[in-house]
Amino acid sequence: MSCISVQVSRIENSSALAFEATFPHRISKKKSGASWEVQLPVWRPGRYERGDFAQFILKMVGIDVNGKEIKLEKCDLHRWTVPCDISKISWAFQADILNAGSTYVSDDLQYVNPVNCFLYDPEKVDLGYEISLKGIPANWDIATALPQSNMTLHARDMQHVMDSPWMASPNLYHERFEEGGVDFHVWAYGETPPQQQKFIEDHQSFCKAQISSFGDFPTPHYHFLYLLPQEMNARHGVEHEDSTVIALGPTAKIHTQNGYDELIGIASHELYHAWNVKRIRPSEWTPYNFADTSPSQLGYVAEGVTTYMGDLFLYEAGCIDLKGWCSKMEALLLRPLNNPGRHNMSVAESSYDTWLDGYRSGVQGRKGSIYVEGAVLAFLVDTRIKTLTGGDSSLSTAMTILWERFGKPRIGITADAYWDVLAEVGGQRLDDLRVNYADGTSDTWNALTEAMLTKGLELTKSTQEKGIIKATITEIKLT
Repeated sequence: MSCISVQVSRIENSSALAFEATFPHRISKKKSGASWEVQLPVWRPGRYERGDFAQFILKMVGIDVNGKEIKLEKCDLHRWTVPCDISKISWAFQADILNAGSTYVSDDLQYVNPVNCFLYDPEKVDLGYEISLKGIPANWDIATALPQSNMTLHARDMQHVMDSPWMASPNLYHERFEEGGVDFHVWAYGETPPQQQKFIEDHQSFCKAQISSFGDFPTPHYHFLYLLPQEMNARHGVEHEDSTVIALGPTAKIHTQNGYDELIGIASHELYHAWNVKRIRPSEWTPYNFADTSPSQLGYVAEGVTTYMGDLFLYEAGCIDLKGWCSKMEALLLRPLNNPGRHNMSVAESSYDTWLDGYRSGVQGRKGSIYVEGAVLAFLVDTRIKTLTGGDSSLSTAMTILWERFGKPRIGITADAYWDVLAEVGGQRLDDLRVNYADGTSDTWNALTEAMLTKGLELTKSTQEKGIIKATITEIKLT
């Protein structure tokens, strides 16, 4: 046996999952007399903060050759010491949180993000995983990007399994389409997607636009996994290597036009992550170090560029019109205009500090958002490059170069590498944008209004009730 064998099952009459894993490489080393260790991830990709998943562990034991359970002692908050004669480990995980990055089990759903709940041997990260789903009825659907056969999932190594969620349930909604030689799957649990025909057509359109921009797609298949339970109140998406999980609710929201727009907006954003972040990745995350925090100042590239590009491709693919794009930009600008933290801490510094206070608002006015301020910076970069090149090149051109040079060979990028490629594409340095708006805290408003004018748009702001500042974008009518 050349892989870690894992059995997954629901603990009867509970909201917990039971795991039993055999680590084959340790069997031959029992006589060495040396103990070994297993690690549970500290964080998960797509959420640049500590997840501390060990808080959901209910039990952690080793199983000896006689089947006797032996309690494992911790050597770290997320690591356990295993005696030399133990190769089989059993543990239980509380799984009652339902969002796009969690693990959850109920009577009609097994939804697992392995990065929440799978152990790995930090000394043997190249071993594959063979995952047997026990207790799931044979007629249930299984939605995942992992190869599967006879209720068994297969992952090539630790990095692969940690980035490959699955959901199993009776009667999952499932549609598929082909675009650019890629086999796309759309799955949904709970509600069926709204405006189903248009929903799939819009997916085809933005997938086609993004693949055309980059020239190819990283994998031969991709899975959109939607969590749409009736009572869930959520708006959340998480990117994975060959898939994404998107949660939105409740039902009343899903079936409004705003709910529909949010769903395809998140989907376009997450698909762009298949290139940017899953492959074009900061050096601090190459590869992912799940045993410790991994702060990076490049959140404005990872999430800011993705936020901007996700919406831009909806427009370029015809999924939304210019008015729709303006509405999305207005909604985005609402946050920085009303957050003084953008003047206190740069977006690069705010990216690094997500690992301190996560995605909470934290101390008022302390920091900004890598998504919002990063998207504003991406818009300014895109506009500058288009202006310098007469529209011949853009931020998309630069991202394609980054994909070829860094993403495909899995080489981590640095801030210098990113800005060097922008300069190469634009024909001159964009250091003022970097100094003022990436590493600095200068106000972007004047730069934004000037950039909008180059697109025939006027940007204004006004103060609403309770002092809320609102941005308005209108098309300039030529007379």
